[in-house]
Amino acid sequence: MKILNEFIKKNHDLVDQMKACSYSYDKDNLNLHHLEGDVWTHTMMAYTNTVKYKCSNIVKWAVILHDIGRIYTRSENKEHKRVSFGNFEGVSVFISIDVLNKTDLTDDEKIKIFKIISYQYIIIDHIKYKRPSLKKLLEQFKYEENILIELTQYVRCDLQGRKIDESRIHLYNKEYMQEFIDLFKSIKNKTKITKNKKNTVTILVGPPCSKKSTWVEKHNNGALAINRDSSVEEIGKQYNKNSYDEAYNYMRNNQDIKNKIDALDLKMKNKAINSKNIDIIIDNPNLGPIQRKVWIDVFKKTHIINVIVFLTSFNDLQECSKIRKEKINKSISKKGLINKLKIFYFPLLSENIDNIRYEK
Repeated sequence: MKILNEFIKKNHDLVDQMKACSYSYDKDNLNLHHLEGDVWTHTMMAYTNTVKYKCSNIVKWAVILHDIGRIYTRSENKEHKRVSFGNFEGVSVFISIDVLNKTDLTDDEKIKIFKIISYQYIIIDHIKYKRPSLKKLLEQFKYEENILIELTQYVRCDLQGRKIDESRIHLYNKEYMQEFIDLFKSIKNKTKITKNKKNTVTILVGPPCSKKSTWVEKHNNGALAINRDSSVEEIGKQYNKNSYDEAYNYMRNNQDIKNKIDALDLKMKNKAINSKNIDIIIDNPNLGPIQRKVWIDVFKKTHIINVIVFLTSFNDLQECSKIRKEKINKSISKKGLINKLKIFYFPLLSENIDNIRYEK
């Protein structure tokens, strides 16, 4: 229980919030997949399984942190008396950064934990509903197959660490869980071969305030940098809106201004698309596979696709927003930040990415 005790000792506030975060609307309107009650109780039940199955420290930390984002995404529907959490996994990842930075884990170990948290429901949905199919699941983790070893072990601890209503018990097939774990026990990464190409596209992945633009200033080296915020600011100045927040708020209330910003943004995108012989940096959040795919599909045949993931903790993101608000009147609310993080999924090489690295 060393890891659990370490977490409790250093994160009292989070523990209290997890205890207060119920899966159910009230005692008469229960979550049939979580009759145990709250996030903390479920986490403790799942953690007990990590001890039972002699899991690695990586799996233990993933179990402790996997549902932590729910404390910020919990929403009640009073009409239907239901609770929903939306896509909380990305929020869990960025809250976990603060927690894991207090440990002696290596960067590689932290990345594995973040990936398990990010992709937990891919495996859970396969176990419960056979969606995605096993074939599609393997395609998604191509070149990073070994994460499936600990990801499947994590899922067993999670799914067996809860009280389930009898009407839902058929979805939790213990025999299939074991078969699934056995399938990946000795799996190894396939080798990704990157063709030699003259130019690169560097896709920056990170929420606002994760210091992406600061990185661009230091590492541009003549590349064409694409950033929608620049379009907002440029059009805003035409209307005497001399800060990002002023320009953004003006755009929100004026469709004509938004159209001008969209047109300028499209012009810059087309410039990048038609610039086949130069290096390009995409300095947008690019938090989900869909956003990244827009750029990857255009350049995968002509450029090496590099991705840089900016792992700035949730607390630091909020603090940065406050400082940036004071300095240049550019900010994002806590709610806005959470909504951004809801679409975050860790980039995978199977997205036609050639190289992935991380910035703290």
